[in-house]
Amino acid sequence: MPKPERKAVILSYYRDNEVMLPVGMTHRQLVEFRDITFSERTTMRMLQELVDDGLMQQIDRGGHPLYAITDAGEAWLADFQQS
Repeated sequence: MPKPERKAVILSYYRDNEVMLPVGMTHRQLVEFRDITFSERTTMRMLQELVDDGLMQQIDRGGHPLYAITDAGEAWLADFQQS
């Protein structure tokens, strides 16, 4: 799966479910509900890239950081889905 499609899968899961999740739970949910085949390590790397791009935010709550989609992420996803 090309990188833009991986980003879209992750962003759409967060948008559709309105969740804040750690990396491991994100990966398990994507495997279960979006039938992804990329690794948890790839999920972690993609989440960090999405944070760096301002499309996701990382929320530190002590243990494992949680991730959530930003308004910019929702706009990027809308543009991606229209193209």
